[in-house]
Amino acid sequence: MSTPLERIAAGESRYVFFDLETTGLTPKRDRVIEIAALKFDRASGELWAFQSLVKPDRAIPAFVRAMTGLDDAAFAEAPEPKDALASFFAFVGEDPLVAYNIGFDHAFLVAEAERAGLTAPSTTVCAMRFAQGRVKDLPNHRLETVAKALDVPRPRARRAMEDCLTGLTVFEKSLALA
Repeated sequence: MSTPLERIAAGESRYVFFDLETTGLTPKRDRVIEIAALKFDRASGELWAFQSLVKPDRAIPAFVRAMTGLDDAAFAEAPEPKDALASFFAFVGEDPLVAYNIGFDHAFLVAEAERAGLTAPSTTVCAMRFAQGRVKDLPNHRLETVAKALDVPRPRARRAMEDCLTGLTVFEKSLALA
């Protein structure tokens, strides 16, 4: 049986590239505040998008406001975590999740799902680890560095959808490298 990455590379599987913004760096303590995802079908080239703010249970820290431009007022109409996650998980369906540095985003997804009484999807692929094997001779493999090496434009960083678009493009360009 092939792995999710092998099925994606062969064009046999759709996948969902996602990114989260959070209130900090610790999944058990901090919260998800934004989810963005792009479902991509490599065989047909079709692309579907999902984006949602997530109502936090605390004020947005100053460093997060500075990084993302999101302040407390931005979340006035945002769905509660359980509702945002349920919508996201329905969007994902049975497709594998891909993220740049998946360990970080998936840990937050799992922690937030547990708090909401939900189960996060578990089939994952790390786009960064894949890029490390394909894009050599870089000082590091941060998304910004690999995007620049692959000539992928980087719009505004630190918002989930922009990071998703960059990450998906980097992943697809990495898949194309022999």
